[in-house]
Amino acid sequence: MGNLITSETLQKDLVLLTLNRPERRNALSIAMLDELCQQIESLTAKKATRVLIIAGAGPVFCSGMDLSEASQANLVHPCASSLAKTFELMRSTELVTIAAAHGGAYAGGAGLMASCDLAIGTTDLKIGFPEARRGLLPALICAVMSPKVREGDLRELYLVGNTIDANRAQQMGLLQRVVSQEVLLKTAIGLAEGVLAGGVQTVKAIKKLLNQAYATRESVSIARMLELHLNARYGSEAEEGSEAEEGLAAFLEKRLPNWAAPDA
Repeated sequence: MGNLITSETLQKDLVLLTLNRPERRNALSIAMLDELCQQIESLTAKKATRVLIIAGAGPVFCSGMDLSEASQANLVHPCASSLAKTFELMRSTELVTIAAAHGGAYAGGAGLMASCDLAIGTTDLKIGFPEARRGLLPALICAVMSPKVREGDLRELYLVGNTIDANRAQQMGLLQRVVSQEVLLKTAIGLAEGVLAGGVQTVKAIKKLLNQAYATRESVSIARMLELHLNARYGSEAEEGSEAEEGLAAFLEKRLPNWAAPDA
């Protein structure tokens, strides 16, 4: 199968991690998320890296969670827990993280992008949160999106569910730069070099400072959002034949869910 996350040292203190599942549009499987966390933890422990650039192989940055896994009842908790752990690690790691996103970033993939300290998108980048159309709550993503996006914009993204382009995403605060595909990595490296020009301990302290300044409220913490997500899927708030069950089945079967199908 090969590595689900590839690693390349671009220069001193700078590493490129690439989501490497292009045949599935870099859908976030449990194994891929676990490998990403292991890579980050290993690089942090070795103290030889200060900045990470995170990119995606193939036509898109990331299509979101692997719904073929997430639709299985016995994998609901592991899938959600892996995503929650990844978002928490991206925020808490002392490494500065830069997303270099192209093509598409959807649902959990857009959440992964938003969990980075900085994000650059290509002019062709499309971002979307189709969870409501799948009968799912965008709960975990809310924890990393709410510090970056205004409430009205977040309501539009989640309730309406239409995709937005890179320019709109930059206006919302999801992207710091919009560039062509040809200079995406070069731009990311340029931002990384700006970070690396800062004092080693000072940059770590600044990231910690910013995390505290923009700390999510307890009501939207990752732990609380994980609880809400699991309750909606199969906990006390879920019902047999739930919209999540129908929405995921419809997606996998490439049909409209029953609530969106035209009247017979």
